[in-house]
Amino acid sequence: MATTSGIGSVLDVNGIVTSLMNVEKAPLTKVATQKTAYQSQISAYGTLKSALSTFQTSVNALSSLSKFNAQSVTSSNTSVLTATSSGSATVGSYDISVSQLAKSQKLSVGGFSSVSDVVGTGSLTISFGTFTPEVAVPFTASSFTPNAAKADLNITIDSSNNTLAGVRDAINAADASVTATIVNDGTTNRLVITSKDTGEVNSLKIAVTDGDGNNLDASGLSKLAYDPQATAGSGKNLSVLQDAKNAILKIDGIDIVKSSNSITDAIEGVTLNLVGLTSGSALNLSVATNQDAIKTSVTSFVDAFNKLDTTLRNLTKFDETGQANGALLGDSTARSVINQIRAVMNTAVANGSSINSLTQIGVTFQRDGKLSLDSTKFASAVSSNFNDIASLFAATARATDPQVSFVSSTSKTKEGTYAISVTQLGTTLLNAQGTINGATATGSTTTLRGALGDDSEGLTINVAGGALGARGTVNFSQGYASKLSTLLDSLLSDDGILAARTDGINSSIKRLDTQTERITSRLTAIEDRYRAQYARLDVLLTSMSSTSTFLTQQIAALNAK
Repeated sequence: MATTSGIGSVLDVNGIVTSLMNVEKAPLTKVATQKTAYQSQISAYGTLKSALSTFQTSVNALSSLSKFNAQSVTSSNTSVLTATSSGSATVGSYDISVSQLAKSQKLSVGGFSSVSDVVGTGSLTISFGTFTPEVAVPFTASSFTPNAAKADLNITIDSSNNTLAGVRDAINAADASVTATIVNDGTTNRLVITSKDTGEVNSLKIAVTDGDGNNLDASGLSKLAYDPQATAGSGKNLSVLQDAKNAILKIDGIDIVKSSNSITDAIEGVTLNLVGLTSGSALNLSVATNQDAIKTSVTSFVDAFNKLDTTLRNLTKFDETGQANGALLGDSTARSVINQIRAVMNTAVANGSSINSLTQIGVTFQRDGKLSLDSTKFASAVSSNFNDIASLFAATARATDPQVSFVSSTSKTKEGTYAISVTQLGTTLLNAQGTINGATATGSTTTLRGALGDDSEGLTINVAGGALGARGTVNFSQGYASKLSTLLDSLLSDDGILAARTDGINSSIKRLDTQTERITSRLTAIEDRYRAQYARLDVLLTSMSSTSTFLTQQIAALNAK
């Protein structure tokens, strides 16, 4: 505020009042300082929450078993076969030869000068199944065995879709296991009908109800009739462009026949993708542990923790000069966060394995509080205890029964050993029934899921077969990533300690805002009082100064006579 004279121009009222108010404002300054400190803490907690969320993202990625059940599958001839592993395959080598690829059946009919030519009206019934041709010696009649997994496809052809293009569109509109296209071969337009799925079990049979009354001849809609057991022109009116075929291969000398070129059940844990045929010697397929992928996952875990540790240290650091202290220095909640995370990482996991701590795989805390990874010790642990690395990080379960396996769990599943009892085995048509930990489990095909409210809630296991009754136990454990994810969920929840702390700080800020308003109002009244007082004093002094000047002048005049 600029300094000006008072009303009487004797006193610097503004300057005097400003000086006095600077003293009066001391409580307001103190409140403002407190508010700034609280706002810094709110900002610091925002940084902490962000760091914890980032850490949780990294941790959650390590909660999946697939991250640690990493295997490499190498084919010596990728122009014939490629493969992938689920991580559960047996490490080893296989000799594979492929003599036939699976193919889908293709049928066609021509003789159409235009796609708008009328074919006929009526209906088509397309069936899927296995066609076995007649054998002369010893004689065996031909047969067509329906594919029980696929229902017949019924298509109505009327005046709205009776052209060649209309029939094609009607078949495709059914969006089923068959497609239709029109191919112009330079002479005629041909309708090509193709089974979407490969394998002999997906051979086609097309029955026609022709609007002209004859369902078998090569006239009208019956041009599309195709019964592989009939004769040409009498119900077998489509030409075969490609027969339905199975994939045929040998694995270590064992004959394998499959309906698809993508084979998931020949080598356990391995998916084979056939793309060509072998010529000469068999190709080699090798399954090996992918240590590099596992190391990358563990290194990511170490790096994620170290980034969080750096953030926490910066927020709580002590500076000897007091000029660069962390905004959360001495904050009990911040210390609790650090301590809880470290407590999880310093406690062995109950996974029932000989590898149950981070130090055993070369992950240790350094003197500066950071984690480090000893590559040599890690490689040794992976080589000797590969199957146990996953349970060190992810949620897993070990069953005593070889036909019972772990599928999944939820955040509500508690660590422990649970008895399994099966009262009904599951199939594709019948759900499994039984108990987990003595509580009735929820069945779905071949799986059982722990009951709500029970310690086993959310624990899902697969029962592949075996006898009814008691089926041993399942020991469920949470690895480090799983435990940390649960802890972080709690810390970051709306009713967690971080939310409670920030709510408390915000309440303090609101209290200070109220206090600021109250002090400001009081200061306004004080300033008004000071200004009134000193304005009156200024007027009085001005009056006295004028009187003094007058008297001085009068005395001077008298002395001059």
